[in-house]
Amino acid sequence: MLYEGLPYFIKEGDRCMDVDTFLPIGQQLARTRWGTQEKGAAFDRKKSFYLTEQAQNFIAQQAFCVIAGKGPRHELDAQLIMERPGFVEFIDQQTCLLYFHDRLRTSLLFQGLQQSSSAELSDQVGLFFICHTTRERLCVQAKAQLLSGKKSPPFLPSIQERSLCIRLTVQQSFFHCAKYIRTRVSGLTAPLTPSSRQKWHPQRLLNGNLDSLSEELHAFLAQQVFCFLCTISQNGQCAVNHRGGAPGFLLTLPPDTASLHGTVLLPDYTGNGAFEALGNILETGLATVLVPHYAAQLAVCIAGTARICELAELPTGLAQKFPGAERMIALSVQRIAVQHGDWSTTLACERFRAESIGTTIDPALAYPV
Repeated sequence: MLYEGLPYFIKEGDRCMDVDTFLPIGQQLARTRWGTQEKGAAFDRKKSFYLTEQAQNFIAQQAFCVIAGKGPRHELDAQLIMERPGFVEFIDQQTCLLYFHDRLRTSLLFQGLQQSSSAELSDQVGLFFICHTTRERLCVQAKAQLLSGKKSPPFLPSIQERSLCIRLTVQQSFFHCAKYIRTRVSGLTAPLTPSSRQKWHPQRLLNGNLDSLSEELHAFLAQQVFCFLCTISQNGQCAVNHRGGAPGFLLTLPPDTASLHGTVLLPDYTGNGAFEALGNILETGLATVLVPHYAAQLAVCIAGTARICELAELPTGLAQKFPGAERMIALSVQRIAVQHGDWSTTLACERFRAESIGTTIDPALAYPV
């Protein structure tokens, strides 16, 4: 485990808490390399080691989240949990129950949780909750244990007879800044706007070859404007981060001798300076990108080995494709999967909430970036 030898203190309210935690060496290396020690430390002071009242209220309004964790062979997997408000039940500030539909039973993440729970062990997971309309986003890192036979509460009748349940023990939670969050997302917070320029088809994506980056996947990724970047530290803690940009910000490179299944390039822009994701990549060299398309009710999950590239390392002309980027993440593809299902209830909840909030928030905040 790569950690600095001095305890790391974070002020919690008016107390300075020594919680026997340490700042991962990957984050320290990244902050030193790019000169964000003070900026990163300022962000760290916003973190809590439980779910604050603000965090609980925010989660209670959400209809979906992203969850990242390890599969049975320690693969890094990510899934969208698409439900309705109330799918997280709070026991206390540090413990909650996460209910979701058993359609995720076949996912690598679920299989990993099942394997650990059979051995009476807990896994570490990262969760990400986002409200596009207000640009709020909350990260939660927790220990997770699958609870067998636990049914969802009566107010979730749609999944009550087909639900799975995870018990979460929160290790850390924090709100991110609102940069790069789109407020109008087709099929989620805004009505579906079919485009005649769409060069990919959902059915071809679902039925196509997922061994490498196909032409269909290339066309799909080329038109997306955001994704979720999932990473893992050497001690197994998972993190989920939002990444966004103009169409084409996800650039695919064809298979070559260095990356037999192709490469996905993801730009890294100025952020909070904490470098959680990049620090994890420096530690483990693993990453997963989850790219949802809410209108088509599917998400593409691309996993593999990752490295950080300075712009000067890129071939001539390639860096110009990413104006404003400070560096790139190169993901060498090893596994591709497509998640899909009936998300209509979740999407209806999100659109209703977006319409309700949209009439009361500052118009400047509602302007899409």
